[in-house]
Amino acid sequence: MKTQYKFPENLKSSDIDRQSPHHQKFVAPPLDDEFYAESYELRKAASTMTVAAIEWFRNNVTELLEGSYSPSQKDDTFSVLSIGSGEGDIDIEIIQSLIPRLNPQWKQLKYVALEPNPIHSRRFLERLDRVSLGPNVEVSVRDEYFEPDRFEKEQKYDLVLLTHVLYYFDKPYEAIQRALKQTKEGGRVVIVHQTATGIPQIQREFMLEAKGNQNEMFTAEDIRNLLDTQSHPHQYHHVDARLDVTECLQGLETGVKIMSFCMECDLRQLQETKFFKILQGFWRLAEIEDSGKAFINEPIGVFVLPVPSVTVQQRSPEDKDPVIDYWQLAQRFDWLSTFFSQYHQGENSSLRLLDVACGTGRWLQAFSHYIQLDEKIGNIVYDCLDPSGSSIAQASQKIHLPLQRGNQYVNTIQSANLEKNAYDLLWSMHGFYMIPRQDLPSVLKKCASLLKDTGIGFIALATRKSFYVDFYEQYLQIFKEGKGEGFTSAEDVIEIMDECGIQHQVHRVFYEEPIKADDHAGLEHYIKHEATVNCFNKDKETEQLSESHEITLEELLSHPEMERYLSSLMRNSVYYFPEEILLISFNAN
Repeated sequence: MKTQYKFPENLKSSDIDRQSPHHQKFVAPPLDDEFYAESYELRKAASTMTVAAIEWFRNNVTELLEGSYSPSQKDDTFSVLSIGSGEGDIDIEIIQSLIPRLNPQWKQLKYVALEPNPIHSRRFLERLDRVSLGPNVEVSVRDEYFEPDRFEKEQKYDLVLLTHVLYYFDKPYEAIQRALKQTKEGGRVVIVHQTATGIPQIQREFMLEAKGNQNEMFTAEDIRNLLDTQSHPHQYHHVDARLDVTECLQGLETGVKIMSFCMECDLRQLQETKFFKILQGFWRLAEIEDSGKAFINEPIGVFVLPVPSVTVQQRSPEDKDPVIDYWQLAQRFDWLSTFFSQYHQGENSSLRLLDVACGTGRWLQAFSHYIQLDEKIGNIVYDCLDPSGSSIAQASQKIHLPLQRGNQYVNTIQSANLEKNAYDLLWSMHGFYMIPRQDLPSVLKKCASLLKDTGIGFIALATRKSFYVDFYEQYLQIFKEGKGEGFTSAEDVIEIMDECGIQHQVHRVFYEEPIKADDHAGLEHYIKHEATVNCFNKDKETEQLSESHEITLEELLSHPEMERYLSSLMRNSVYYFPEEILLISFNAN
């Protein structure tokens, strides 16, 4: 049980471990380097922020690695830039999490840390001396600021980290933009930052009075507003953390130092009346447990900002697809190099390609709009597989030279009788959602067996974070009491590939599908068709969407929980549906 206590009225100034009255000032001075480093260490030890951030990186490091890798890349070094690394406690944990996951894509790790505080950078180096990282890891700690005129412009990194550092930039969004420019195509910028809950509440109330300004007040909510204003795609993760303020409430020397770091000024020298107001603010927010320990909740926010893998051109006027999904897939991967390399590896002057779950050929149409195959590749036999004969008929009408119509299989991948070791290329673009998870091992092994020894396969599928997959999960929870089977996700495919020993590589495509809130027809189509693949009638696969009477768009939008979920995706009267697609490549067994 937790109990909230009020500030003790009988607490006297003599009980507080502070400097003598003649040293006390109307406005507290800023923290010098030595006191900053000392109070930082105490504040860090009293909070679970660092542990929570480390745990987040451990849980997501594979995703960050895979997101940066493209089969067309020739560089085998994964590079990281950490801006404002502090004493390196989080950084060393990240490095140690990265090392075992480098192979087979990455052979080397290059880690560059920027830390202008000499005390922090020295402690980082001391930490490095105490750990063994291996010969394939290069770590450098630089005593410098991240500034345009001082930091290298040409060098780019796969991963750029801004961990609890944006508070100290005069123009935070410019710092984010510079970090994005410092990131390779296909890479990630990760921002770890405190939310508006906890210490920022006290800062808002007392910082101006305590230190004379609020220059360094900046929260995760401010970052989100900046990114939303610029319509910059990002993922946001809420991570719980809390601060032990027991010694703060007791007025002990350690507690005063922790409070000083929180208020970004030396409270030991602050006028007594003002200090007690701040202390009272800590008491108001604190929750005291039965053990006597006092805590203030202070969750952190983690932002993941993708950097497009290629510069995405404007959509072709001929591209009439109602969504941007296939356009994104066509332009965010080096398809030309893939086809060219496969053509030259083949024994004959032709390629054979199988499109699994081809549908009506929307992916093929987008591919034809945006990818101009080399004239030297003159003959590509295009086989189609889909359980719907009418869909195959429509897809066939979109096969044009240098593609040539091949075999047509009106069947599921599970049941189709296909020739093994026959294909140079195989792809399935958003075709695995309805494959039951228990069928995945046999299906994936079958797909790998269809490839020639030098062949390559591709499966494009949304992750569990994507609206494509997450929306139906929300629907089941809200309308069906959690009963029902959700869609197969990209993570499911990767997990089964790992279990089956199928070597694979991952290319991550993140984008947002914008639809205006007053575009009823657009929302109807996207939510009930594109994002659910007729999920409301999964047991009646032949029923057309227009005939669906299971649920209406109005019912979805008017339900309080669903309305709350969808509203969280709205910015400035526009829904931005987040889609994270994994393009998973694999070879023959």
